[in-house]
Amino acid sequence: MGARRPFLWPMKRFCRLLLAPAALGTLLAACHSDSKPAAVATPPAAPGAPAAAPLASAGGSPGAAYQIYRGQLPGAPDSLTLHLLTTAQPVDADVRSVFATYAGADGHPYQLVGHRTATPDSLVLEDISPEKQAPGSNQGPLWRLRRQGAALVGTYRGQPLRLREARPAGALALFVQTFADSIEAFPGKKKSPWGQIEFQAAVPTDCPKALTDNVLRQLNDDSLPGRPVLPLIQIWDRQRQQFEANYREAAADSRSDAPADTAAPYGYGLRYQQQAATYVLWNQAPLLSLGYFTYDFSGGAHGNYATRTVSYDTRTGQPLTFAAVFRPDARPRLGALLEAAVRRTLRIPAGQPLEGPLLIKKIPVTTNFYLTSGGAVFTYGPYEIASYAQGEVSVFIPMTDLQPLLLHPNLAS
Repeated sequence: MGARRPFLWPMKRFCRLLLAPAALGTLLAACHSDSKPAAVATPPAAPGAPAAAPLASAGGSPGAAYQIYRGQLPGAPDSLTLHLLTTAQPVDADVRSVFATYAGADGHPYQLVGHRTATPDSLVLEDISPEKQAPGSNQGPLWRLRRQGAALVGTYRGQPLRLREARPAGALALFVQTFADSIEAFPGKKKSPWGQIEFQAAVPTDCPKALTDNVLRQLNDDSLPGRPVLPLIQIWDRQRQQFEANYREAAADSRSDAPADTAAPYGYGLRYQQQAATYVLWNQAPLLSLGYFTYDFSGGAHGNYATRTVSYDTRTGQPLTFAAVFRPDARPRLGALLEAAVRRTLRIPAGQPLEGPLLIKKIPVTTNFYLTSGGAVFTYGPYEIASYAQGEVSVFIPMTDLQPLLLHPNLAS
């Protein structure tokens, strides 16, 4: 394989999903930097390196962690559980390297994104759930926190906030590992562009082997239970080699007649990117819900991204598919619940046509969903029901509304 240079964690890191959806379209255009990679955040895995276990190493990536906190928002009637996932410390201080979800007693989850600040152990998080944003605004409340022992202390909406680290009964530990690399399009040619690939995984530990295996299969995009389960380092190496082959082939097609000593600049269209990340959406027995985010840029006006969500039964380790959760006759009634949820989330008044605020006249039933103790969240990708600039649309339906549609009414208890 050709020469590689260390991977630079650029400012664009996670900007596909970690910024408010309304700002997404504009920011994606700025995600493709013309600069070459120049620094290492996480060393790439050695091709074919041996692995004795499904995970890459016992400690995970330095600076990457999954933690759970408990506390109470100022003025809130009950406590909340915060699931905080931080990735390896990026080179750029402005990089969005933190993803979190939180929920109260009703099981309605909300999403936070943010980054560590220049001050050690400090975090700035933004609430990006539409329900938390003021009407007419694309910005949600800010959480300004710093680590203080086993606690996070700071402010929420300017009011004092304290969260204590905890491990609720029934919550699983997760191992977080990040891999990254950059690949030269034209080895040996001057001013060659570089493709960038990143793979971040969160895998449950101390749980039924079937659960770990099924998460690793999902990370490998492998749904066949009979195949051997690959360790993370081999999943990464497979993805990196495939990206390198596709990138070099596309580059060769576009510049097959370029002289070896060309100094002509290359457009950003050849600065391919591929990113994959795993996020914890819910973690309380008997449910573990994960989001598998992917982003791909291979030229054009912008890249494509999506989040595939999966809930697992922590007792059996098996994924809870749409057919395993909902009755065969559930779709018509579920469609009505989804429309009501979309209107509630996006503040579309009853009686106003959906077409206009959205791209569709009727909300389709999606099978891309995950469960919490209090209900289910259904996620629509870009262009599925809304414009690219509006981003992904996720809506929550309470369990009380879903009960008549479930094959097993006590599924989440």
